[in-house]
Amino acid sequence: MEQAWRTILVVLLAVLVSLNVPETHAELYTALAHMENLVSTEADLSESLQRYVAAEEARLNRIKMLARSVGNISSEATADVAKYLGHPVNAYRLLRRFVSDWREVEDLLNEPSNNEKDFLMTLDERRPLFPTSDDVSGAATALMRLQHTYALSAADIVDGQIPGDQKEPMAAADCFYLGTIAYEATNYKRTKDWMEQTVRKMGEEDNGDIDLATVYDYLAFAEYKLGNVRKALKLTRELLAMDPDHPRAASNIRHYEEIAAEENRQKRGETGNDAPSEEKKKKKDELSELNEWERERRQYENLCREPVPMKKSLKKRLKCYYTTGKRHPRLILRPVKVEVAFIKPTILIFRDVLSEPEMNRLKELAYSRLNRATAFNSAEGKYLPADYRISKSSWLGPEIDDTGTIQVIDNRIEAMTGLSMETAEQLQVVNYGIGGQYEPHFDYARKGEEAFSHSEGGNRIATVLFYMSDVEAGGATVFPKVGARIIPSKGDASFWYNLLPSGDGDGLTRHAGCPVLSGTKWVCNKWIHERGQEFRKKCKINRNENWDIHIPENNY
Repeated sequence: MEQAWRTILVVLLAVLVSLNVPETHAELYTALAHMENLVSTEADLSESLQRYVAAEEARLNRIKMLARSVGNISSEATADVAKYLGHPVNAYRLLRRFVSDWREVEDLLNEPSNNEKDFLMTLDERRPLFPTSDDVSGAATALMRLQHTYALSAADIVDGQIPGDQKEPMAAADCFYLGTIAYEATNYKRTKDWMEQTVRKMGEEDNGDIDLATVYDYLAFAEYKLGNVRKALKLTRELLAMDPDHPRAASNIRHYEEIAAEENRQKRGETGNDAPSEEKKKKKDELSELNEWERERRQYENLCREPVPMKKSLKKRLKCYYTTGKRHPRLILRPVKVEVAFIKPTILIFRDVLSEPEMNRLKELAYSRLNRATAFNSAEGKYLPADYRISKSSWLGPEIDDTGTIQVIDNRIEAMTGLSMETAEQLQVVNYGIGGQYEPHFDYARKGEEAFSHSEGGNRIATVLFYMSDVEAGGATVFPKVGARIIPSKGDASFWYNLLPSGDGDGLTRHAGCPVLSGTKWVCNKWIHERGQEFRKKCKINRNENWDIHIPENNY
């Protein structure tokens, strides 16, 4: 603070020197007329000085607050980085701080002292590592995706009432930013949710960074778009009281009043026209008839939230057993533990088939090679990043691994499944980010798709999916068409056939990776192709028969 006052005195002296003072300044006291200008000058200086002091104090207080906030967060985060980032709110706030708070620190220090110059130099050195505004937008969108999929209230997210280790409640600025992202995406329900939370948090915080009138503007428009015209009218009147010069408030009030009056006339039947109510009924009927995509979406989201009870007739057929893969040399001394998780389609879980050192090695090899995961785009005829697949992946072949771990895993897959790895794809390691997911999809190429039409290996006959982490909440592998649900369990692998014995795709294997609500999700998958399996998995006489992979006797 002493340094700040020294700076103030220097500025004051500089201003005084620059004043237009008469040359007879030593005799100013002799003529009041000569002093009249000094009174107004001093008043200007005093006002300027007060503004400077207030600005400096506010700047220093803001810097102190940011330093305390970031200091507390950093010490807690570095204690267990994976656990800290595993919570979506922690990860979102980390990204937002780099785009917003750290830039604010830089702006506050735009006239730095020597110490501040050192900090700014460090800041510049680290700048290439900073996230972009797109990263923050993506994290905000992910939070709203989690909110929707898991039917969470905005208040629960703000107050840390979701699974995981959230270090502190969200601030008004966090809520406001989410509200603006929802607004830009024309998601007015979420706009309303997050702007209401902004108002609540502003009432709890000493926060002058957000204009309450602006929040009410967003909130009123969201209510209007949601059909709550009277609520929009009430909010806009309150907005106009806060800011009488608001550019839109008065005209919006007139517009909402007209709509409200029209609604009243319709209720009283004064219009003599039943068309609006008939139109509403028609729209309601259309909405009630969910199309196939919407039905699947609903099934998928419900299954992500909670399991579907299995029929008793199917549950009785579930088994747990050991297998040596028909006395495969690699499994004779250490049989694989197998759990039949579902019957049709048959989904197996191989328990404890990856060791901790093997998983660590795969993550180590993948880390520097992770890129945005892609999905096959049938319109483009190639693999492209997609909004419905939020993760990063890396392809690993034996040639990049001097420890031989990848080859050992490939050999183990062949022993467990009884399938040849001759035409199989490389291991794909995947790490899911904030709210990471992979919406319902098929692993195989359907008729008319060219994904594997030129591949010597043919279509993908089977999938092996290794789980390399436990997930605190969310992240299940689900099969919406049949209600199957697999919870990630570290070291285990799920296995299923994508193709029927006839070579046709099995539509029941359509599956998805639910959004990760809390925790970190690492998986590693192996896609096995049909060429090379001719003498290992022979065709059935009946085209519609399934594989008999859930019968323990066939595995010894």
